[in-house]
Amino acid sequence: MAPKFKLTAIYEKSLAALNGATVDLSRCATAGEIRFIDCAAAGEGVLRIYETNLNFPPKDVPYATASYVWRGYPPKKPRTTPRPTFTVKGAESGEPINIRLLTHLCAAAVQEGVELLWFDRLCIMQTSKEDKAWQIQQMHAVYARCAVCFVLPGGINRLVSLGEDTAWIHRAWTLQELLAPPRSFVLFEWTYGSGSYSGAAAGRITEVVARKCALADATDVLQLSIAGTMSFRRDKAKDATHRFSVPVHVFGAPESPQAWATMGALRLRGSEAGESAVWRSALMRTSSRPVDMIFSIMGLFDVSLNPAYFDKDDRVGATVALAKKILEKGRSATWIGASFHLPASSHLSGFPVFPKSSVSGQAMVSVGGRMKEVSTVVDGDYMSQWWLRHAPNGHIDDDGYLVVRVHAAAASLTDRRGDATPGVANASVGSETGAYRITDLRGRKWSVDKRQAISGSTQAMVLFVGSEGRLPSSKAYQFGEDTPIRAIAIEAHGRGKYNRVASFFLGKCFEQEIKTWRVAEVAIGGPKALSDEQLAIIRKKEHKDNVMLHVQ
Repeated sequence: MAPKFKLTAIYEKSLAALNGATVDLSRCATAGEIRFIDCAAAGEGVLRIYETNLNFPPKDVPYATASYVWRGYPPKKPRTTPRPTFTVKGAESGEPINIRLLTHLCAAAVQEGVELLWFDRLCIMQTSKEDKAWQIQQMHAVYARCAVCFVLPGGINRLVSLGEDTAWIHRAWTLQELLAPPRSFVLFEWTYGSGSYSGAAAGRITEVVARKCALADATDVLQLSIAGTMSFRRDKAKDATHRFSVPVHVFGAPESPQAWATMGALRLRGSEAGESAVWRSALMRTSSRPVDMIFSIMGLFDVSLNPAYFDKDDRVGATVALAKKILEKGRSATWIGASFHLPASSHLSGFPVFPKSSVSGQAMVSVGGRMKEVSTVVDGDYMSQWWLRHAPNGHIDDDGYLVVRVHAAAASLTDRRGDATPGVANASVGSETGAYRITDLRGRKWSVDKRQAISGSTQAMVLFVGSEGRLPSSKAYQFGEDTPIRAIAIEAHGRGKYNRVASFFLGKCFEQEIKTWRVAEVAIGGPKALSDEQLAIIRKKEHKDNVMLHVQ
């Protein structure tokens, strides 16, 4: 007989007594167990933390989760009296937990019919490397299994208004925390009571604590942030015309590439198109530990990597390990379409260059010798409202190279001036002899000759890597409607080893043309070699402990 679900209280203390104190679970918690906060007890002024005898409660015992940035925002004006807060042992680098905010969060959960809350700061033993590593492997399952997730865009020190521009959408872990749960709401500062909103999205704002905070659907808030505003009408308004405009910037500036990429990942989740959007969105995010940029999305691909295998700065090693497992599941190399405008990674040229990661600020990347915010260059002037369809399948070899069979044609760079307009130049094939020119996204001209044989000694070639699919948008594309084909150029840096050096948007006429190209097997990676440690992980056999919980 299966064991019955049981909650065991391991920590209990008055919230009033916690003001200025530190919560330490190291003496009462067991590594490798799921824990929850008692929301009803929090409403009565008590912090009670449970540990479970099962990994997750049964489906008839729902729980909530929270999504927030590790470091949020100080109040706009200095307070005359400090907010009551407490810290957590092992997590002193993050901001303290606002006691009042925690009670508001628990009140929102109870209002949604949930009395248990998984809140990582308090439900992970922050002093235990063993517990952290285990919890990271289960993180996707934690959010996927929850009944509802509450987004706190401003962190856990204070609630922010809808009109404040926060960094929530720029953080690594928040992408999974939005995509995995079945329902997500934003909890925000609000003084207007319950009512209805309209604009780019329509729905309801539900007050949680009178004149303090309220909830709104997270997908709607993201859509409203893309538009930048909404129209709101109070329930107690005298007539239907009594509406007023409210700015919505909590997920970034209107029409931001990051907001569009996140919306694409949200709308298309569970599909190949959604995976392409996940890569693009993750590329524009940041974390204090570079390796977390991979751990934070691996569950979205139904993959688990053991954090103990990777150094905290080894984003490259974790990336190639994730890519290998994705392909082993029979999925496509959708990361090729994460960005065609960024330079290629120097170690994994199938990927764009990896931005510099930090716990605060935004993801930055060096382009042409200058540091730029990734979202400003990830798609050039081409809106981030599309995804890569028909990406190639393949495998990762023992040297960390992506090996794929694709349509390919021999090519050579003939004009480095970069003065052509890609969309216009590639609107037609231009030759019936099998030799013609195409222009890459930097404006350089390449000569393509599909008549040439392709072998391991071919120095350069153009590869078909997919075609675009689109999200609905009111914006026009810079290159018009006639360049849906995606291709890349690769150059040899060793026998049978190639690295990506250019990208192309090709016209619809190439849909038939590429079918006449030769089918070739190519290995794309480098040009810099991976370290011995990284190669050892790639070649490592599976271990029984390297598993992730799968939730039905």
